[in-house]
Amino acid sequence: MAINRICIIIPVHNRKHFTRECLLSLKKQTFQNFKVIVVDDGSTDGTGKMIEEEFPDVILLKGDGNLWWTGAINMGVEYALVRAEQDDYILTLNDDTMVRSDYLQTLLDSALKHPDSLIGSISVSNKDESVVVDAGVRINWLTAKYTNLAEGRGYNDILREDSLIHKVDVLPGRGTLIPVEVFKQVGLYDFKLLSHYGADYEFSRRANMNGYNLLINYEAVVISDVKMTGLNNRVNKLGWSDLIRSFFSIRSANNLKYRWNFARLCCAGWRFPVFYVCDVGRVIIGSLLYQTGLRNH
Repeated sequence: MAINRICIIIPVHNRKHFTRECLLSLKKQTFQNFKVIVVDDGSTDGTGKMIEEEFPDVILLKGDGNLWWTGAINMGVEYALVRAEQDDYILTLNDDTMVRSDYLQTLLDSALKHPDSLIGSISVSNKDESVVVDAGVRINWLTAKYTNLAEGRGYNDILREDSLIHKVDVLPGRGTLIPVEVFKQVGLYDFKLLSHYGADYEFSRRANMNGYNLLINYEAVVISDVKMTGLNNRVNKLGWSDLIRSFFSIRSANNLKYRWNFARLCCAGWRFPVFYVCDVGRVIIGSLLYQTGLRNH
């Protein structure tokens, strides 16, 4: 029987406290056949030194501050793939998360039951773990309507469902387990077109279009600090100048160039312009509703 190993890739930049808490939660895992690779993209707050001193078993790779999320993930994945066996997995994880002690075992059990699949995690708030941050989405690839599978429900409500495994249309970088064969078949994340946002969704969409299932396991819990997300007013209140800047900033999922590239990569033919127009309209109108208080955070 194959001995499956998990290689965990975590990109970091100047968030030493969060990185420490994330790594501490990984040390408590019941499943221990894993290796952590942290890609420190030019931190100046002592993150790298902290990792070297407190977590000597962690592999530390360093960037120059220009990798952003996608470049950092790709650096870690490339390092892992050279050393991976055929039956190994790669887990992408963000540094502003913590996980429960059974997290890796839960993900692996799902992966073994569902071959040819990427397995995602449910995300709950670190302020109140009954509050669901992300339970997966389905996307209409024409109208750009995103349907949140957990809309209006708490985590305990979700646990009462008959099935805790659900198909989704995309998966985030915040806790997705990926067979190494996927990277060998579909390539890496798209740094050129999606350097900081959207690359995780696009990669999983590409994998899905190449025959892999996208699943989310509601028993695999990632505890997230939602306030640490990028420049947008859905979770953090912004001034009007910052809101406008969010449509052009590399640090924002609102970035209109990202939205264009994502639509072009994920929607073929005539669907691409329709999807893009609908998507941009949704982003701009939604942002304005949040900004004016007509929609609650």
